[in-house]
Amino acid sequence: MVPRNAQGDRNKRAVILHNRLSGHPAPDEQDVIDQVKLVEKALTELGLDCLIRDVGDDLYRDVLDLQKLSPAFVFNLVETVFGKSELLHLVPSMLSSWGIPYTGVSAEGLFLTTSKTLAKKIMKQAGIATPDWFSVDQASGSLTPGKKYILKPVAEEGSAKLDEDAVFSGDDQAMRAKLISLNPDQYFVEEFVEGREFNLSVTGKPGQYQVYPVAEMIFEDFPEGKERMLGYRAKWDEQSFEYTHTCRRFNTLLSDPVLHDNLVAAALKCGEVFQLSGYFRVDFRVSENGQPLVLEINGNPCISPDSGFIAAAMQEGLTVTEVISEITKWLNG
Repeated sequence: MVPRNAQGDRNKRAVILHNRLSGHPAPDEQDVIDQVKLVEKALTELGLDCLIRDVGDDLYRDVLDLQKLSPAFVFNLVETVFGKSELLHLVPSMLSSWGIPYTGVSAEGLFLTTSKTLAKKIMKQAGIATPDWFSVDQASGSLTPGKKYILKPVAEEGSAKLDEDAVFSGDDQAMRAKLISLNPDQYFVEEFVEGREFNLSVTGKPGQYQVYPVAEMIFEDFPEGKERMLGYRAKWDEQSFEYTHTCRRFNTLLSDPVLHDNLVAAALKCGEVFQLSGYFRVDFRVSENGQPLVLEINGNPCISPDSGFIAAAMQEGLTVTEVISEITKWLNG
């Protein structure tokens, strides 16, 4: 539904908001422009007049300018604030305080899920299974020799600057020394789960979610000893082995409806616990005993044309315009 202005006329102006790019953006940063183009095309097809704006170092001025435009809503594609993912919640918080409706997860939901360690604490309290973890300054007393672990950034998207060299054994003395030197506010250690990897894309709000088909990440022809993981190279380096040998498949659980239903139930519980609205994605690994373990909850995940979210929606039978329309149904603010 498109909001009306004070005179009762339909407001057909939408602002597509993204983070300002650096001078020499890497492929993962440049990707937001592909998302902008996709959203602009879809909203135009829906009869909306689109304006594209970005936010940079003067966040107050950039967001305040949106108030003057008085849009029907802001389509929030901001992925970093001041170059940091942990500040994502600032933009929706400001939009909400000025009464500007916006798409996607609320400020509170982004704050709780962007910090992976905070999200894991909440998941554990809520009974949502997630791999065990600890801070890097606890490493010396927490690592078990022979067990595998993975070093992760606390706030960045899971694949940011992350590849198989982040996976290590508990008796790796060089990594033990490295962990002690790292900032515990920026990194943490998680037990590495070697099972199957899935992700679920969801739109809606608590009590009214639509879950799209379950996607499994397939690591084809990975040699013995090469860690099966969706790291930076698998996502962004088109010339790499990881990129060319990692693919997404649907309908891999037709013979295992119990696991399928458990994945869906866990994704829905994540949405309810964190009160997520708009659109989000939940990433899983499955343990040896078949239990889905939540790796990350991604509010406002990537929706570029080749993204997993768009692929899942199209697998459901939706067009790109239809899924963007679905996202705009659940406005905050």
